[in-house]
Amino acid sequence: MKLNLLGFLRVVVPLTFLLTTGLLLWRHQYPLPPDAQGLLWLSRLDPLLMITQWKTTGALPMWFWLPLGIIVLTIFFGRIFCGWVCPIGGLLALIPNCRKRLILPRWMYDNRYFWQIFLLGILLVSSNWPLFLSPFHLLTEELTRLMQGKIPWLLAGMVFAGIIFFPRVWCVYICPTGLLLAAISRCRPLQIVVGEVCIECGICRTGCRTQAIVPRERRVSEDCMLCGRCWQTCPEKAVHWQADTVQQQVNSMKGLSRRNFFKGGAAVAAASLSSWKFLQITEAAAVIRPPGALSEADFLAVCSRCGRCVKVCPSECLFPMPLEAGFTAFLTPMVIPRRARCDLCMLCQEVCPTGAISQVPLEMVKMGLAELDRQRCLVWSEQKICLLCREQCPVHAVEVDQQNRPYVDESLCVGCGACENGCPLGTPAITVRPL
Repeated sequence: MKLNLLGFLRVVVPLTFLLTTGLLLWRHQYPLPPDAQGLLWLSRLDPLLMITQWKTTGALPMWFWLPLGIIVLTIFFGRIFCGWVCPIGGLLALIPNCRKRLILPRWMYDNRYFWQIFLLGILLVSSNWPLFLSPFHLLTEELTRLMQGKIPWLLAGMVFAGIIFFPRVWCVYICPTGLLLAAISRCRPLQIVVGEVCIECGICRTGCRTQAIVPRERRVSEDCMLCGRCWQTCPEKAVHWQADTVQQQVNSMKGLSRRNFFKGGAAVAAASLSSWKFLQITEAAAVIRPPGALSEADFLAVCSRCGRCVKVCPSECLFPMPLEAGFTAFLTPMVIPRRARCDLCMLCQEVCPTGAISQVPLEMVKMGLAELDRQRCLVWSEQKICLLCREQCPVHAVEVDQQNRPYVDESLCVGCGACENGCPLGTPAITVRPL
């Protein structure tokens, strides 16, 4: 039996990226091995991360050649990243393509780029939260949940949707990276077309994981991920590569630029309004963030909710914020000192892909400020010998006066929460307040 090399590779290659991403995330633990940094480099293949870095710093990152290479390949050939590199694509490649499935309404497909405009508007104006929907960030957050014994709801929903509709429905309708690359691939000079010998048997469309085949128009849409199933399964060999003329490429770009101009404007307006609302809400947040985190408003704007800092934390003091905290803060990491103290290992700074947790030395860390309630403190109120807060403090910010009573040296306190965590009282006498 002849080995179908292309069929083997289109499953193995993206699955390898999936397993590699999972392995590198699993190795996010103390001490952090050097190869764990490979996850950062995989994430940098995504053009959206380059856009966010440019927005945050005002300059292109040193690794801009990685996503730029993906963009160039997409311009010439189409969505190679989505079909062969994306780790979520490796997961969705395992879903069988059922013949009997539900059909999504046409208006969803026609309006998907307005969703992309909305996400890009938010990404450029205020917040990086749309980056959470991109492949590497979404996958690491969901795998972190799975490693913690929680249900990865979004990943499960993605797989379920792929079963009842078609395997890559997430990639075609929701994924911001996929939609961006789909828009870019509209101008590709090399197209997969359906020739005149087509007998309209439907085999190519049935086997297509993205429903990219448009037989009556004799073409393959920008959703094609170059898996090769169509030209492999066509009984008449009607599916083949063809170079577009310059006029055909110009017409393709015109169709994209002229389509539903007012709806596009509405998407931009909605993104601007959401960004304005986001900036208003961030002022009310008051939680303890990881060491080196940006100011609260900037942190919420830059954090991608990828969950890597939560995974790497050896003391397990970082917790993703619940939905009850508000959509703008949802899934961002916070420290709850009463549950666990921050050991100031700074690993969260090393794994953060967006710079929301900046790499700063210990002497510049200021997570919060410890405050002592003397009326509750056993030493101050009952003259008992305790001083556990002083013993636990890693930076010696808890001192004692001449009567051996504790007090906080605010110039030394970094807000790690060790004192609050070590207080023996049910309601601690010393607590860390956010700055």
